[in-house]
Amino acid sequence: MKKFLNSLIIIFVFMFIGIVNVSAINITGPDTAKAGGNINLSFSDATISTSPNYDSMYEFSYDNEDKVETRTSVVGFSGSTQLAFSTSSGSATYKLKNSKENYTITFTIRDKNSGEIKSKSVKVSANITESSSHQTTTTTTTQAPKSNNANLKSIVVKTSDDIVVNLSPTFSPSVYEYEASVASDVKAVNVEAIMEDSKANLVISNNVNDELIAGENNKITITVTAEDGTKKQYVVNVKREALTADATLSSLTIKEYKDFEFKSDKFNYVIKVKNNVNKLTLDYTLSDENAMAKVDGNKDLKDGSKVKITVTAQDGTKKVYTLEISKETEEKKETNDVVVEKNPLIIMGLSIIAFGLIGGIVYVIKK
Repeated sequence: MKKFLNSLIIIFVFMFIGIVNVSAINITGPDTAKAGGNINLSFSDATISTSPNYDSMYEFSYDNEDKVETRTSVVGFSGSTQLAFSTSSGSATYKLKNSKENYTITFTIRDKNSGEIKSKSVKVSANITESSSHQTTTTTTTQAPKSNNANLKSIVVKTSDDIVVNLSPTFSPSVYEYEASVASDVKAVNVEAIMEDSKANLVISNNVNDELIAGENNKITITVTAEDGTKKQYVVNVKREALTADATLSSLTIKEYKDFEFKSDKFNYVIKVKNNVNKLTLDYTLSDENAMAKVDGNKDLKDGSKVKITVTAQDGTKKVYTLEISKETEEKKETNDVVVEKNPLIIMGLSIIAFGLIGGIVYVIKK
């Protein structure tokens, strides 16, 4: 009986050990670490054989991967995320990146066969001491004096079609005011300025984007602020020529009216055309190339129709040339034909009368 009880106890002990060893994998390491330092982790499996089955492997992972700089030492890994221990334990050392903030990294190991998972969380504290010390050292011993260079290296003024506008005088960093002239049809310019010191700051006045006022100087200011706060202002006065007011034509011809005589200061005309003319063929020239012309009413022409040529000058001045149509009607044509037919008869009658008078006079004289 005693032997039987002893046997039961031995069997129970082995069964208990087997039960304990069911959850065999483990991961150990520090609870805390410092940013910029190392984390040393150990992995173990109490039931692993010294000649492991490589099909029975473990998956390894951790979060906050961007906080880990490198893995400096490893035992038991067969890949970046796989474990295959040749003994009952393995290890890995991770170098942490420097950080000014606290964070936590959780390392996890999972048995691919049993599904068992073990995790280890490590709280990482910010490297405040090192950061503060570095800042203090830089401020007190190595920081260079701030630059006071508020000079411009160049100023380039261009029209909207990328034509460079000449500056007067020629640019120099020590000259702070310039003149530039543009034609009346240039409505805006682009100003490009480059600083001598890249650490300085540059601001161009808002009116650089506005339409230039014609006939006036348009003041554009460039303010440069150096690193130490020193300020300098460069001024470019852009003068746009005054808008022209000429709203006349310098010439006008009409194909359908050969006898037409044009004068630029005469604005009303009577245009005589044939009855079948429905549209005038106009050829005109503007006195000012900056002006614009618009033709109205030049279609389906009737007797009494009015064709208008409106000329608008650059400054908005308008003048209108009016061409009143006079068509040759059917009645006029018939009258002219009748007159032509009767002219020979009239001439003949007058001739007979003349001869009769002459004969009568001769007869009276002879008597």
